[in-house]
Amino acid sequence: MPMATASIYDEIHSRLNEISYGGKKFPKYRQLSDAILALIRDGDIKPGERLPTETMLTEKLPFSLGTVQKAMRSLSQLGAIKRTRRRGTIVSERTSEIFDLWQFRFMNEKEQRVYPIFSKVLDMRRIECRGPWSQFLGQDGSFVRIDRVIDIGHQFKIHASFFLSFSKFGGVLELQRSDLEGVHLSAVVQRMFGSETVRTKNRIVCTALPDAATRQLKLHSGAFGLACDILGYGSGDKPLTFQRAYVPADVSPIEFLETKPTW
Repeated sequence: MPMATASIYDEIHSRLNEISYGGKKFPKYRQLSDAILALIRDGDIKPGERLPTETMLTEKLPFSLGTVQKAMRSLSQLGAIKRTRRRGTIVSERTSEIFDLWQFRFMNEKEQRVYPIFSKVLDMRRIECRGPWSQFLGQDGSFVRIDRVIDIGHQFKIHASFFLSFSKFGGVLELQRSDLEGVHLSAVVQRMFGSETVRTKNRIVCTALPDAATRQLKLHSGAFGLACDILGYGSGDKPLTFQRAYVPADVSPIEFLETKPTW
């Protein structure tokens, strides 16, 4: 059931008033999308609930139709909402996973909260080549590789590649790209195969980012940043996942947790 129509407009107005951007001036569509994300994060709008139409939002909020459409398009691309012909715009069923990343996360120090993280899949395929992922995951001749651009709370983006053993987890390649957007891949592995990441080991180095990352992040060739390897272990302390994330310089602080919290 959707939130009462009158209250959702009041809630959005309230969140717009609460949002503080310091000295930065953000576009209006960002203000609206961030206000709706805050309502989703705090459970005021729940998965499966229907949002008002774009026309209704335009009539009740201080935004033009173009601004509302851009905000909704942004939320859809990030996986926070789904737009269907029959039901209209609804909150994605697995949206809570956007706010449940624990292996590594970026902190908003001013507001003392974790930025939500959204992913867009660039490519997913089986690979035969070796690298640091094969050294960690073992001598399986084939691996699943999923390349993504990850939006960090609408503040900046990182480039990440996620690796799995193909012989154990090749079934993930049967999914559509859209099934892997707006979710955390470790959660997908747990749902599909019952394999949970229970701890991680992290390695970080400052280096020139590869061209594949700088192109996606719109940085100049050779730009420096952080290369972060997140090694995921499953039950019995067996290697489970390998992820390499390329992070631009001068971004929000990163927090790494090596064991899963109990919240």
